[in-house]
Amino acid sequence: MKTSRALINLDEQKQQFGSIKTFRHSKKLYADFYYFGHRITKSTGLNDTPENRVKVQEFLKRVFDKIEKQTFRFAEAFPGASEDEKTMFSRLEGFEFKPEPHQVSFGEYVKKWRESMLPTFDSATKRRDYLCAIDSRLVPYFKDMTFHQLTSVELHKFTSSLVWESGKNQGKQLSRSRISNILLPLRAIWNDACDQYRWSLRSPLETIGKKLPKGNKKQPVVLRFNEWVEILKHVPSFYQPVMELMIMTGMIASELRGLRKSDIEGNYIVLRNSIVLDVEKEKLKNWYRTRRIPITKAIRERLTVAMSQSTSDKVFVMDDGRPFDYGSFKKTVWEKAFKAAGIPYQKPYVTRHTFAAWSLCLQVDNNKLVNLMGHSTKKMVYEVYGQYVDGLENDAFDIFRYFGRDFVVQEKSTLLSFMNRMERYEAEADGRMIAA
Repeated sequence: MKTSRALINLDEQKQQFGSIKTFRHSKKLYADFYYFGHRITKSTGLNDTPENRVKVQEFLKRVFDKIEKQTFRFAEAFPGASEDEKTMFSRLEGFEFKPEPHQVSFGEYVKKWRESMLPTFDSATKRRDYLCAIDSRLVPYFKDMTFHQLTSVELHKFTSSLVWESGKNQGKQLSRSRISNILLPLRAIWNDACDQYRWSLRSPLETIGKKLPKGNKKQPVVLRFNEWVEILKHVPSFYQPVMELMIMTGMIASELRGLRKSDIEGNYIVLRNSIVLDVEKEKLKNWYRTRRIPITKAIRERLTVAMSQSTSDKVFVMDDGRPFDYGSFKKTVWEKAFKAAGIPYQKPYVTRHTFAAWSLCLQVDNNKLVNLMGHSTKKMVYEVYGQYVDGLENDAFDIFRYFGRDFVVQEKSTLLSFMNRMERYEAEADGRMIAA
């Protein structure tokens, strides 16, 4: 320990119980002694006065009395010491270091957590999002607090302080969904700390949901069939297969990018990997996202064209042979098509919502739809997509012809009933055309 230049030996006052030291940069007195062969120099927090020197000498004497009786505990004597020091001396003392919540600072714990726990997350996107929230929001606010101080009241103060730091909304409070995303890593850190130190604490996150801004979640948009047809008119022929497969399968951009020719197995598209942030993931976001999509006649036609255009192992590529680039596709194909068609702009994710709503319009079994979309339960089907069925009734026959009969796989009797209804729709449509 190189302290010869920084340390001043006031009188050196070398007692049998240790020494009193000061540093040039501080007016405080330091206790200096050896323990298990390790030199310990810690601030007492006391200013350099004769009276305080006496207090430090008495403190050192008590320390050595306990050391002699083998009752000294480093972690108790120096609660502000680093966890590494506390852990090391606890082991030397023959005890397991189990700090209390008031002895562990959030900032110190997070440093270790991001080194030991964060790398274990499979998702690169999740690691990136967690790091962003930790570095930009959580650590600046909580770093000097202990877990004992991280209460629901303090957490409410924190969430109330979360505002946009730049852009057109600068100074305005973040939305409920953005705040919730920032709290995700905090929840993981809190749970891991409680598990590691065996704390039985009530999480401050239990009731925070009631105090967050009310959500203003936009209802998902679904394209009408005639809108989709108009949009496709303005899409270059090279990109029409990927556009149509998006709406025929409900696959998202990362799945399209990662789809390999070897994933086309017989009569199924087997989704087992994706590409996010140019990183190929051999495991999808959730176990239920790994799924098998039946290949209908309509889907087969689009797949065949797409694969014939690709010289790589991927199903989809750009028209210059590059790997499929979602950002470039969105800007140069998707956005231009909407503008040229005069259709109010929607993000490409609208095809997933549309696929679900169109499937419900065709009376596809809900269990089948849950599997096709890679959901874990029917909740999304009922609560999000179900409300659009009524508005799409007039498009049912067009959607049926577009998806194909083999998309509607049900019991024979049910299928015949459905076919009869489609025929009535077609007859009514023909009748309207004749009358016109």
